[in-house]
Amino acid sequence: EEHEEYTKSYVIDALVASLTSDGVMSVNIGMAPSILDPRADKGVHPKRELLINNLEANPQIASIHIYEEAHCGFWEPRAFLVACRDAGCRKNWYAETDEVDYQIYERIGGTKSGEVPSLVHFDGATQRSFHTPPRAWETIYCHREPQPFECAYRGLDLDKELFEYFPDDEEGSAFEIRPTKGTEENGEDGAAVYAKVDVPAGSYVMPTHLAASFEVSDDSMENIRGDPIKEVDGVGRATVIEDFIEFIDEYGHASLQEGSGKNFVEIGGSFLMRTGDDVSEANVRRWIPTHPEGGRPKYSPVYDRHRHSFDVFLVASRDIKAGEEIVKPPALWKE
Repeated sequence: EEHEEYTKSYVIDALVASLTSDGVMSVNIGMAPSILDPRADKGVHPKRELLINNLEANPQIASIHIYEEAHCGFWEPRAFLVACRDAGCRKNWYAETDEVDYQIYERIGGTKSGEVPSLVHFDGATQRSFHTPPRAWETIYCHREPQPFECAYRGLDLDKELFEYFPDDEEGSAFEIRPTKGTEENGEDGAAVYAKVDVPAGSYVMPTHLAASFEVSDDSMENIRGDPIKEVDGVGRATVIEDFIEFIDEYGHASLQEGSGKNFVEIGGSFLMRTGDDVSEANVRRWIPTHPEGGRPKYSPVYDRHRHSFDVFLVASRDIKAGEEIVKPPALWKE
């Protein structure tokens, strides 16, 4: 609140323009808020909101993140803002604990005594805690007027039902897997998912199976596609790994958070759902629809806090009758 210059759009534009194409800027934005705070532009930190608004409005900024740090020597935790010119910075921001620890080891090195860590208050686990901004930031963000679109999806709709698939409990399962015969184009037999009960529009479809989707990074996929596939003397090709890659390519999808470098792969009954040739044929959709403005906001604590849920959950796009096949739309995981 002491830096009036941060409220001026031309100052922010000049700061951003001084960065390289993949540059990052970090700003101490004052005391961390609470969930009881009023709308940001009406509270005690209106200049902070102006700073965020100016960064959001700058076309050269691709991603904005917020984190809090309690080891700054103040009585209360302090909040910091990180703004990136390239969405690819999300790959580092959302890096796994061991990745960050390795980079600390490689780039900073150890202390002379070797008895204490190089950084006292930062390591991979600390960075992982920054992946999800505190709830207060989400609450204050959703006080904006008009309320941002994604704020309607801060939690599962408790008025909607959950319809699960239990392979070991035929009576309790809302779905069943039926074998299918191969077509002239594809001679292989397969399987399809059918509803055993009526599924109302908006109901959650196989949420437990979808929540179990495993996450794999672009870097891991690049490594898997490399040398392990090559022929090894006396061993031959690693066909198991080839099959694994084929499975990921067919049933996995990139995270909708651009630049995060993450992919999600369905491993439950949901991967047996057929993908239709036309949207009109489908009867399920992503839980959170495409943002009305076409792409995700560069700053949104809601998207940051619920990344995994937004990347995996499906709901019924219309009423599904018992005995009807469950069909996904084409380009389901495309914005």
